[in-house]
Amino acid sequence: MSARESRRQQTRPPGRSWTVRTRVLTTMLAFMVVGLAVTGILTYAVQFRSLEDRVHGELLQEYQELKLIAESTEDDGSFTHTTVDAVLKAATESAAPSDNESVIALIDGLPAHKPRSQDFELVPDDSARSQQVLEQIMAVHEPGRTVTTTMTLGDRELRVLVASVQVAGDDAEGVFVVANNIGVEKQALWQSVATFAGLSVITLLIAGWVGYVVTGRLLKPLGALRSATEQVTVDDLAHRIPVPAANDDISALATNFNRMLERIQIGFAEQRRFMSDVGHELRTPLTIVRGTLETTDLEDPADVREAHEIATDELDRMGRVVGDLSELAASARPDYVRPAPLQMQEFARSAFARIERIAERDWELVRAADVVADADDQRLTQAVVQLAANAVRYSDEGSRICFSVDQVLGPDGPEIHVGVRDEGVGIAEDDQRRIFERFTRVDGARGAGSGLGLPIVRAIAEGHGGVVRLLSAPGRGSTFTLVFPQFTRRTGAEVDTEDGPGTRDAAGPRDGRTIDQREPVGSPRTTTRSS
Repeated sequence: MSARESRRQQTRPPGRSWTVRTRVLTTMLAFMVVGLAVTGILTYAVQFRSLEDRVHGELLQEYQELKLIAESTEDDGSFTHTTVDAVLKAATESAAPSDNESVIALIDGLPAHKPRSQDFELVPDDSARSQQVLEQIMAVHEPGRTVTTTMTLGDRELRVLVASVQVAGDDAEGVFVVANNIGVEKQALWQSVATFAGLSVITLLIAGWVGYVVTGRLLKPLGALRSATEQVTVDDLAHRIPVPAANDDISALATNFNRMLERIQIGFAEQRRFMSDVGHELRTPLTIVRGTLETTDLEDPADVREAHEIATDELDRMGRVVGDLSELAASARPDYVRPAPLQMQEFARSAFARIERIAERDWELVRAADVVADADDQRLTQAVVQLAANAVRYSDEGSRICFSVDQVLGPDGPEIHVGVRDEGVGIAEDDQRRIFERFTRVDGARGAGSGLGLPIVRAIAEGHGGVVRLLSAPGRGSTFTLVFPQFTRRTGAEVDTEDGPGTRDAAGPRDGRTIDQREPVGSPRTTTRSS
């Protein structure tokens, strides 16, 4: 088993994992099931309740008609019907039972009257079944009261109203019965429920199929993305996934993933090259120190002193390299450069007072613009000192080094140009393309440098949202100019373009090469070199 397969098994969760497609479909269908179920339950609960209320109202209507007949009077105020039989007869004759409704009048427990036409008969004959019905009615009957109850007669579910009818002066006991076959209407509702459930299932199946097809097409790039993530390793970052033609979130995800891989690939390549350069730079002084110590004659004081000096020099050089590497690492932090309002004339005088003590040169402060700019005093001073030290290293003793701070109107507004110009050896055009790369040094330097000075200067310039302009030619000296906006619109931490942090379109690439032939006012035309 390969190491890649082993890592896959270690990172794969136990059991069978659900795909995004399955989760989307499951969630969608679950919401639809819950929605249809809640809708159906509430709808049919209301309908069943409405049926109960309607049937109860119809029973009460028949009772109200019975009451009106029993209480009807003649012109002289006497009751129209003076016997129980007369009341029940008039009530049944005037009754008009609706569908699924039946009316019957009982006197002393026996059938007496019924409407001429009705949907069904409660007591159709003298059979045993009819006798059971009478017994159930009389069991519910309460003298002097009206009772509503539910009965089951065979396969019928009946809602029954049993009203007691009594007339003064008549000892007969009358019972007025109205029954509604509510079971038939409930059955119709249950059939509607079954129809709704069947249609809901069909709807869910169709929705599930459509969702399966649509999500499959929409999430197809995720499959490619998953495959790509399995193929991408530290040793192979060149794999890219196809981007769908549709302009949606999935396409944006695929595009961003490819861009992320590209950035990671560039970062890994830069890291490998950087580590190789670091190893080479630190291996050389260690080899020198080791070789010197191994060949030193401990009995010879002069040889020991020479070995001590060599070892000390090499260790100092290693210390400078490590310090510069730490500085470059710090430059990647968002807060590496912290712009604040800075009086540029005071800055120029302060920085010039520092650099003129670096070495014996003809130092000259050419210009110091009396303006306020957004800049980091400490980092800007660090960049100027590095450029000045670089100018000293590539120029003769007593030669002129000019320092200037100018305000120049740029394409995007006012800019600050901080320039250091020397009269040194200059640098060839081919070398100008690589001097801002780490550990790059060119011939002609007086004294050894770490090869990290100009990368640090570039990082400081980019942290201010600017660049370093470089003008040079062999034998004509070099000019380094830090160019950055006078007023901060975007800091290094906020800039995120395809060319990298701090790169301005008008300023050119971030590799530090010459971006145009413009130069600060009064500055002679020159070129760049490395530290």
